[in-house]
Amino acid sequence: MYLSHLPPPPAVEPEPRVPWTGEREALARAAAAGRRAAAWIRNLPLPPSEAWIVGPLADAVEEAMTTLDPGDETWVEGTGRGGLSETTEETLDGLIYAMPEVSTWLAPDQQLALLGITHCVSGIPKLPANNPGTVIEDGGLAALCTVLDAACRTARASVL
Repeated sequence: MYLSHLPPPPAVEPEPRVPWTGEREALARAAAAGRRAAAWIRNLPLPPSEAWIVGPLADAVEEAMTTLDPGDETWVEGTGRGGLSETTEETLDGLIYAMPEVSTWLAPDQQLALLGITHCVSGIPKLPANNPGTVIEDGGLAALCTVLDAACRTARASVL
C-alpha cells in the first residue's frame, strides 16, 4: 500500500523482443506463400453462390499468412495466436461446413487442396507464437510454406 503523499513506483517497461535468426526472411516467405495460396483460391471455378470462398476465405488465407507475429503471445486455450485474429480463424474454420455444396463444383484434388490450405493456414500462425525457435530457425515454417505451394500445384495439374 502506498501512502498518498508518495509517488507510485515507476512502471516497468518490458524488454523489447529480439527477432529470431532468419525471422524476417521466414515471415516474408510465409507471406508470399499465403498470397499464392489466396490467388489460387480466388481463381477457383465457383458459382456466385459460393463467392465467400473466392472472396472472404481467400482474404483470410492471405491475412493469416501476411500477419504472422511470433511475438503475439495472446493466450487462448493454452496456445499463442501468432497474429491470427479470431474473425480470420472463424472464416478459415467455416470451410468445412460449406464443403458439401462446394464439392459439386470442384474436382476432388481441388477440394483436397482447398481443405488442406485452409487447415494448414489456420494452424501456422500459432506455431511461431508457441515455438518460434523450432519453427523459424529450424525451417518448420518454410516446410509448411512448401506444403501450401505443393497443394496449389497439385490441384492445378490435376484439372489441366
